[in-house]
Amino acid sequence: MRNAETPRLKFALYGAHSSLGSALICELLSRQHEAVALMDDLNSLAARPGLRTKLADLQDPQSVSESVAGFDAVICLHNSPRLPHLPDHTAPHGPQGFYQAVDALLVGMPRVQVRRLILVADFDALAGAPEVEAALQRLATHPLDWTLVNALPAGHSLSIDDLSVVPTDKPDDPRYQLRRIAAGIVDELETPRHLHERINFVLES
Repeated sequence: MRNAETPRLKFALYGAHSSLGSALICELLSRQHEAVALMDDLNSLAARPGLRTKLADLQDPQSVSESVAGFDAVICLHNSPRLPHLPDHTAPHGPQGFYQAVDALLVGMPRVQVRRLILVADFDALAGAPEVEAALQRLATHPLDWTLVNALPAGHSLSIDDLSVVPTDKPDDPRYQLRRIAAGIVDELETPRHLHERINFVLES
């Protein structure tokens, strides 16, 4: 049951098509927050109570502004296999795509006074690339309330239905582990303890 003193919050999510994206949607909805999946195809995710979809382009600052206006926070799962972009825009992967996404978020979010950003990526795989270092340097001096989450891409294509009911007696189950990571991310959103820091989540084998 929800604590009446805990406010209902509204979160925008880039990367809803990933397993961690599905786990985050389940976790947000289980806590009675509002989750809005930002995507380039509104029909690619089944509707359910508390979940909405909205068109977005993560490569374009203006689209970011229009997509996240009015939200309490933005979650970007950069290690998602599918991030939203409009048909006339290229969507580079790897370091270049990371830089373009960070640039769009840093420019677009302040325009509509959205300050809280959780950015999830496989930072170990991206480490050392000039584009990534440039993006992280920009973040380091930016006034947004950001938190970086280092997490490997999940190796399972798990849907919201797969992750809605998870066995609590099987800690090695990938569904259990993904929901634990999602819970940690939502805890950080509800009660920030790692502003301007990087935290690590590891899927156990």
